[in-house]
Amino acid sequence: MENDVSRPSASDQKKDLKSASTWSPSEGSSIQHSPPLHSQSPPAWQGTTTSETSLLNPNQEPNGAITAIGSRCSSTWSNILRSRWLMVACLVFGIAAAIGHDTLNKCLSGKEAKNQIWWLRLGQSLAFISKANSAIAVSLAYQQIAWTSVAHRNFSVHAVDSLFGAAHNAIELLNAEAWKKSWTCYNVRTLNFDHEAKKKWTHSRKAEGDEILQGGRISWYNDTLPDEDGPDVFDFWISPSAFLEEIASRVLTGGQALQRDEVADEICGEGYDCSTIIYFTGPGYKCQQLANGTNSTVKQFNGMDAPFNMSRMIPEGWNTYNCVADIGDYSELQIEHERYFNRPLQTLPFPKNLGAFRTEPIIWLGYVTVDDVLVRHAENSSQKGWDTDFTPIISACEHWEVNYTVNLTYTRGFQSYNVTNREYLHKVINTTYVDGSADDGTLDKTVAEPQENYVYPKDWKNYQRIAAFHSLGLKLRQLLHGGLSLPDKGKSTEIMTSKYRGYMRI
Repeated sequence: MENDVSRPSASDQKKDLKSASTWSPSEGSSIQHSPPLHSQSPPAWQGTTTSETSLLNPNQEPNGAITAIGSRCSSTWSNILRSRWLMVACLVFGIAAAIGHDTLNKCLSGKEAKNQIWWLRLGQSLAFISKANSAIAVSLAYQQIAWTSVAHRNFSVHAVDSLFGAAHNAIELLNAEAWKKSWTCYNVRTLNFDHEAKKKWTHSRKAEGDEILQGGRISWYNDTLPDEDGPDVFDFWISPSAFLEEIASRVLTGGQALQRDEVADEICGEGYDCSTIIYFTGPGYKCQQLANGTNSTVKQFNGMDAPFNMSRMIPEGWNTYNCVADIGDYSELQIEHERYFNRPLQTLPFPKNLGAFRTEPIIWLGYVTVDDVLVRHAENSSQKGWDTDFTPIISACEHWEVNYTVNLTYTRGFQSYNVTNREYLHKVINTTYVDGSADDGTLDKTVAEPQENYVYPKDWKNYQRIAAFHSLGLKLRQLLHGGLSLPDKGKSTEIMTSKYRGYMRI
């Protein structure tokens, strides 16, 4: 019979006891003996033998097919368990189970109780699936963050243990090194205009962390008297910096954010996509539509009349686009200066309003739209459709401080952004332009009210911050200022080089 146990003969037992050689399955005997399985076993004891004892042979070759299959299975399961898609799947299952549990409760509410045990177990199962999958998703998400942190920074062994053990042992959360180094997206730079109020423009600037490159300035300044102290020693704004000129020329014409090479790998890790939300306060224009249509009346904006009306726009006039964005602008030449050293020639004391930001110019914007940009339209007043195809619009925009919420996404090495929220706080300079009749000893003729809201350079903390806003606003206003006209398609604006042209259908 198969698997029968056989007792060896006495002669065979004597042979084995006298033999000093190791056991081998190649013995001539048809009965195979298992080697001692424990070092303390009596040498005369050989245990029982069965037809399966050959599996204990230490010299047998491993089955290659079984090893390969086991290796592939182990590798596949390991990849699945480490994949971020398992995290997503658990989250989806958890949400689906939670929705199913809530739906079940609503369906059973108010109905006669039947099969209570079955429905109770179904509800408990859905609740368990929801909680378990949600907990697993959170744990896997934490592991992904931990792996990303370890990939980007150097940790001690104890800190690595704390990173991965914190999900199971709350004591590991007390590791200071893990807290200090485990931030992700640490290379994402936010816009912090409050930094302008921390250091004077003459001091070097670096981003926090391990940054080694010097930061660029947004504005250029001039000083009244170098290297001296006193009431007449201060710095005042003269123009946007060369750094801002370079950035603005690329951003405003391309309509896309600038990014360094490999920035996505630095932030997300090589082979990963990620996104983050940043919050900051910066400048922005708040616009109001004043007129829409040929026969509409242009409304006032904050008590001011627009510098042009519908008679200038097609179909009454010839302009398809017209923008006036320099009324009341800061004069870059405030007083007479030396030719070579750019020092003020005027004797002391300097005028009170020297270098003061008095107001921010309003952007008066007029443009013409059509219902279908793919259809050919009239090019002069003698052609059909001139009076009906075009819709002129006039708007006004004012410079405000804005709280921004921006979603930055890094996908396959490319950065994209989406402004998800704007909260308008207040005007950059809370004044209203009056006229250009100032006679205060400077070359800036702007008069604005109330004058106590002027921003003066001696208050350098607030002044540098407003100067940064003014520089950014100036670059946009320079782009928009000017006009386009038919039938000769004459242009006196940089708007043709920008993506804004497509947005306004001009």
